[in-house]
Order: sequence, then structure tokens, then C-alpha cells
Amino acid sequence: MSWLSARQHAPEGGFAGRTNKLVDGCYSFWVGGCWPFLEAAASQGQADPETARSFNVSLHSHEGLTRYILACCQSEEGGLRDKPSKYPDAYHSCYVLAGLSSAQHCTWYEKEDDGHGSIPALTDAFRWISSRRPVEMTSLAEPEMSKNEGAVVSIHPIFVIPWPAVERTASWFDKKERF
Repeated sequence: MSWLSARQHAPEGGFAGRTNKLVDGCYSFWVGGCWPFLEAAASQGQADPETARSFNVSLHSHEGLTRYILACCQSEEGGLRDKPSKYPDAYHSCYVLAGLSSAQHCTWYEKEDDGHGSIPALTDAFRWISSRRPVEMTSLAEPEMSKNEGAVVSIHPIFVIPWPAVERTASWFDKKERF
């Protein structure tokens, strides 16, 4: 956690991938995407599922990351980039958007067991749940910005695709005959 927290730089608010390197938009996901796992782990053990869902642990500055992405990673020509001096590309567009989604949404792990204290291993990846981070927890709380300006859909923390695509894929595989 110490190494991860040291990757978020001030005053930019973005993440760098290595020590003594400049911030880079793609690390919004590569580093920023680690935080939902740690935040979910920190919220486990709550008295009941509703308490766990409302338990909002913030181990990095979501606001700083959101500001960096919206101010520095967008290109006027379209697409997202590493930093203002660079050109946009598909790689950075994908991972910057994934990082922005992670900053804008709370993600937690819904622990359900089979009564014997174990969880079926093949379904673990589908036990993640996400919800929009409260507006006051993001930079979108500024009066001059609307509630949805700069908002993106939630992505799955493991598969890095939107939740509806994960649900459709899981449903498709559930219909398949087992080995």
C-alpha cells in the first residue's frame, strides 16, 4: 500500500508507474485499478452487507485523479493521452477511461459462502459489485459542473469492461453445457 500511495503525485493528482517518473494517464488504471481491491478488502468484515456497501474507504485521492484525467488527458482532437504533451491513442484512451471509472465508482466484494466457509472459485470474479461514488466524494461536486459532466460508466475491476458486458458474458457461459 505504501508503494501504491507513493505513486499518486501532487499537484497533478495522476499516477506514475515507477519511482522518479512523471505521471502517465494509463496508470490511472494500472495503479488506480489496484485501489478498489484494497478498499474492498478494508471494508470486509462489516456487521452486515448493507453496512459493507455503505462503508466508503478512500485510500487515494479520487478527486485528484479525476481532475488530472479531465484536465490533462483529454485531447481536443478526441481520445485520451498519456499527458498534455503527447498524442492520444487507443491504449491510453482505454486505460485512462478505466481509471476514471474506478475513481468515480465504489467497488466492493460481495462475500457469500456455501455454509462451509468456502466460495466456489469459478464464480469469485462475478461477486464484485459497483455503485456510483457519492457526488460529494468526487470533483464533480463543484457548483459550476453538472452532476454527470465527465461521468463514465462503471467497469468491472477484473475484466476491465462495462458491467453489462460482464453480465451478458456470464449469462452466455452459464447456458453452455458443462465439461
